Amino acid sequence: MQHWIVFLAAFWIFILFLERKFPCIIGFFDGVFLSFLCFCFLPIVLEGRFFWSTSFLLVAGVLISSFLEQKTNDFGYGKKCYALLHCGAFTLAVFLWNFLKIQGSIFCLPFAFLSGLFLLLACGGILPEEKDNKKKMKLALLGVIGFLSGIIMIFPI
Repeated sequence: MQHWIVFLAAFWIFILFLERKFPCIIGFFDGVFLSFLCFCFLPIVLEGRFFWSTSFLLVAGVLISSFLEQKTNDFGYGKKCYALLHCGAFTLAVFLWNFLKIQGSIFCLPFAFLSGLFLLLACGGILPEEKDNKKKMKLALLGVIGFLSGIIMIFPI
């Protein structure tokens, strides 16, 4: 838990004070966010006797958040509000993960829907709808580096 708090503090400091490199660094942070979701958050949400219900709510969360994203023409990629949304979602996911580890499986149902939103946000930061292919490849590469960094934080060698 402590390494996630330190990482979140670095993410917040970056967003609040270093605005110039948002599009580049958000890809890295979203890669770490995606690895956190895949290997820490989702296993706790999907375990237990409510597997089918939580799976359905997870898919519903992804579909509804995807629908809402399609309704907005400019999702604000590269702006401070976009970065704050991603950082806030990551922070919320870390604290909900800690809560789920303590409380148990009954709280997995409402958090499964939120995890669909978290997944869409993390994947949207790694693979945004950029027109410039060079910039898109740079963001995807930084997302992969962030994902691998997150795996190393979760499963140290």
